[in-house]
Amino acid sequence: MALLRNLILAAAVASAAAPLAAQAATPAKPAKAVAAPIPAAAPALEPEAAAALDRMGAYLRTLKNFDIHVESSIDTILNNGQRIQLDRMVDYAVQFPNRLTARLEGPQGVVNANYDGAAFTVAGQDGYYAQAPMTGSISNLLSKAYTAYGIDFPLQDLFRWGDASSVTEKPTEGFRVGTSRVGGVVTDHYAFRQPGVDFQIWIDQGDKPLPRKMVITSLTDAAQPQYTALIRWDLSPRRTDGQFTFKPAPGAKQIRFRDEPAAK
Repeated sequence: MALLRNLILAAAVASAAAPLAAQAATPAKPAKAVAAPIPAAAPALEPEAAAALDRMGAYLRTLKNFDIHVESSIDTILNNGQRIQLDRMVDYAVQFPNRLTARLEGPQGVVNANYDGAAFTVAGQDGYYAQAPMTGSISNLLSKAYTAYGIDFPLQDLFRWGDASSVTEKPTEGFRVGTSRVGGVVTDHYAFRQPGVDFQIWIDQGDKPLPRKMVITSLTDAAQPQYTALIRWDLSPRRTDGQFTFKPAPGAKQIRFRDEPAAK
């Protein structure tokens, strides 16, 4: 269950050491001084950038049945100062209003989460699972999983971007960087800033403004750790009966959620 908790910016990191090559290099002769360009003032929230986020959020809220594959990396720092990127994968199956599965794979193994509108289950690959009754929308699941059990689903605002349940603060600055291709798709690249966080997002051009890539940089740590996610969408997934209902494997053992009170 620990894999589900705060996968974006939870890693505690320290300042990165200078590259070893830079520390060891001795120039043969003094380099000619070159005046550094004066950086431009931080841009305000440009209307085009704000409108792009609004348009993306409005489109995401129209999606009722989809799958997402996310390949992500997050910075961590070793005791010797070396910066390491840890890779994780997440596969979501989502069917509104109240069906969701998530498979999370990382350095510590695989965790699966299921929600079928009646129960929420988290299962590890070690044969143990925890389950609790739960009803309501996917937004209710995301909120209650965090407040009751400390479980924070990665990139959860993809499922509620721009609606009243979103916990994402609105950016205070933002601008369009340019156009680039992500996963073979032509996207518009935007950069934003909000208190404590910089983030970049690449959004499909055309009538389906899906986010294809995100980079989130923490500004509250001197090392400025980053979280990077590449997102692949399937808007016409095939569904099977009972796909969202957890079925324990033979011999699986049920345990309590960490923050769940013991039965009396």
